[in-house]
Amino acid sequence: MSVPRTKEQYEALRVASLEKVQAAAVSLFARRGFAATSMRDIARVAGISTGLIYRHYETKEELFGALVDVAAVGLHRVVEQFDSDDSPAELLAEFTRLFLADLTGDGAFAEFFLIMNQAFVTQDESPQLRRLRAEHVLMVDAVIALIGRGQDLGEFTSGDPAELASCYLAALSGLTTMRLVPGTPLVVPTPSTLLSLLIR
Repeated sequence: MSVPRTKEQYEALRVASLEKVQAAAVSLFARRGFAATSMRDIARVAGISTGLIYRHYETKEELFGALVDVAAVGLHRVVEQFDSDDSPAELLAEFTRLFLADLTGDGAFAEFFLIMNQAFVTQDESPQLRRLRAEHVLMVDAVIALIGRGQDLGEFTSGDPAELASCYLAALSGLTTMRLVPGTPLVVPTPSTLLSLLIR
C-alpha cells in the first residue's frame, strides 16, 4: 500500500515540474524561436505530458510572460545591488565574476539571455515586456551611476560613464551571443581582463 504524499511533497513536485517546463521553453525559444515552438514541443523536452504543461500555463504566451517576469526580477535585483554604499569596483567585479561563471555553465544562462534580448525588440506591448524594458533601462542607468561613483573615488578610469557602461555591457552581450554560436571558439575571459577597461 502506497503512502499518500504530503502537501509539501506535492508542492515540491509541482515546482520541479515547473522548472523543467521553463528550462525546456528557454532552450527551444532560443534555438528555434518563439513562433516555431509549440507547447507539445516544450512538454516533450521537459519530459512531461502535454496535459500537465497546461496545468502550469494555459498558453505559450503566458509561459513566455512568466519567463519575462523572471528576467525583470533579476534585473531589479542587479539595480538594488549596484545602489549600495560598497566599493563600486568591488560591486562590479563580483557581478562580473558571477556573470562569467554563469556563462561557462551548461548554456541555459546564455539561452535565457538571448531570448530576453529578443523580447526587448519585439513589437509586443504586454505589461510583462513593458516592465522588462523599464527594468533594463534602470539597470543601464545603475551601471552608469556605479561607474560615475567609482570615478569619484578614484577606482575607475576617467571617461564618459555612459560610454564606458556601453562598452562593458556590449562585451557581456557579445560573449553571451558567442557562447551560443556552434563551432565558435569562445574563451571566457577572467573578470580582471573584462574589467581592465574600467578599473585602474
